[in-house]
Amino acid sequence: MTESITNFFSTVLFNTSFQLAPVYVISFCVIAWVVYRMRYTGRGFWKWLFPRDVYLHKSGSIDVMLFSLGQFLVYLGVATRLAAVPAMAAYVANIMPVAPLEQIQFSPVGLALLLLVSSDFALYWAHRLHHTIKTLWPLHAVHHSAEVLTPLTAFRQHPLSGVLGIAINTFIVGTIYGVLVGTFAPDMTLAEIAGVNAFVVVANLTVTNFQHSHIWISFGPVVERIFISPAQHQVHHSTKPEHFNKNFGQTLAIWDWMFGSLYITGEDEQVTFGLEGQADASLMTQRLWPMLWDPVRRMLTPGGS
Repeated sequence: MTESITNFFSTVLFNTSFQLAPVYVISFCVIAWVVYRMRYTGRGFWKWLFPRDVYLHKSGSIDVMLFSLGQFLVYLGVATRLAAVPAMAAYVANIMPVAPLEQIQFSPVGLALLLLVSSDFALYWAHRLHHTIKTLWPLHAVHHSAEVLTPLTAFRQHPLSGVLGIAINTFIVGTIYGVLVGTFAPDMTLAEIAGVNAFVVVANLTVTNFQHSHIWISFGPVVERIFISPAQHQVHHSTKPEHFNKNFGQTLAIWDWMFGSLYITGEDEQVTFGLEGQADASLMTQRLWPMLWDPVRRMLTPGGS
């Protein structure tokens, strides 16, 4: 039991890839303070950063419940993507018959950038498929049923969606990593593959926790064609028809730009979050049982409604 608890704290709370690790929460507060000072909102900082109408909303309560359920699965030993991707990458790299571009030397930062771009491309399409494949949408709809956004909303996932996501991301991203490592750096060890996450750390220190928040941060029309801003992801959760199926990117906006799903945000757009329509009405009750059962029922019902 003691070992399990220790593993939980080391692999979750103090894992540099876990966006709610203490260092990232502190960074979130520091950057928010800078934004607050620039905007002079006229009320206290902590009330601005953690408004009661957001953090005590019934939608936020569901976030807490689903987050707790997800972390309980972690505690039980359900494999996480971060643990499995390096192993999958090492396996694929080892079975590659040749290393055709082994002579090309990449610095650790260069290799990390190559892996980031490749995995971000894969995650863009995985996310887009969750919106376009009718069988997958009911599970992903749980995430989009949030009426308010907080950093915990990132973990607002149906347990089955979490398991499928781990499996899909492990296979796709692990395979891509393995092919690239096998092509350019076949002697890379499992530990080195797992350590190539500098850009994940930078993202978690700066923008990740703002993507699911009430704080509107736009990067402007030029940068938002390259990187996904917090405002762009908030638009992705919007109920406005012009925002539907926009901004699927995780870190890079170039895939949305290339494949016609990019939405450039304004300075301060008024956005309402959640889902509209009869098919998703049960999710919008913000009750746990419909969140857990209705997506499964829809997946098993012809027509998905």
